[in-house]
Amino acid sequence: MQFFYHKDSGLESITLDSKDSHYLFHVRRFKQGETLLTTNLNDMQIYGYKHEKKNTFKLIGLHSKVTQPKAYTHILLAMIDLKDIYDILPVLNALNVASLQLFYADFSQKNRKIDMQKAQRILQYSCMQCGRMKPLEVAIHKDLESVCKAFPNAIAIDFLESVETFENLTQQERQSIAKNGVIIGCEGGFSQKERNFLHTTQRVYALQTPFILTAHLVSIYIASLCV
Repeated sequence: MQFFYHKDSGLESITLDSKDSHYLFHVRRFKQGETLLTTNLNDMQIYGYKHEKKNTFKLIGLHSKVTQPKAYTHILLAMIDLKDIYDILPVLNALNVASLQLFYADFSQKNRKIDMQKAQRILQYSCMQCGRMKPLEVAIHKDLESVCKAFPNAIAIDFLESVETFENLTQQERQSIAKNGVIIGCEGGFSQKERNFLHTTQRVYALQTPFILTAHLVSIYIASLCV
């Protein structure tokens, strides 16, 4: 654990709820007398706290102000199984992805609704583990056209039709593209209507992987290529 997240970090005292208290004292085995380093994941500062009693900690002072590399990659992912989305959140966060933009593709199950509170909690724990000070953003769009309006210069990944592969681009080119967004379809890929739309309005790339990857693996693979 690089630090502990608490929304009130920076105040004279902080009080842990029962879940945070269990995690800190029983899972992380925090010992009385130790200094607890905390952050609010907002002001890029780490604070030192001394354990007072029960679940209360008193501020010692500012421990450090952190500077981190700017996040720029935007993953535009069609809505897939929620378990897979929750699973990739900490990975994308640790790879310094700026945002995960979810949209409902033609092949997405429309009844899938992500629990944003759960997603934020996952990201908070991820930041505590990897040391990232500002978690990636998560947003929802109603369909492919909507996400393309928000990211008009995004490129798309399509396993079926493309003359250029994403891996053949230079690292600098991939990073530049990632700033504008990378569109990834759901399991089963894009519908013919969506494919026609993408090949008309966006630039499309294939991947050099020997086998077809699932959507959540493509997200991780793309993010790793753009670090």
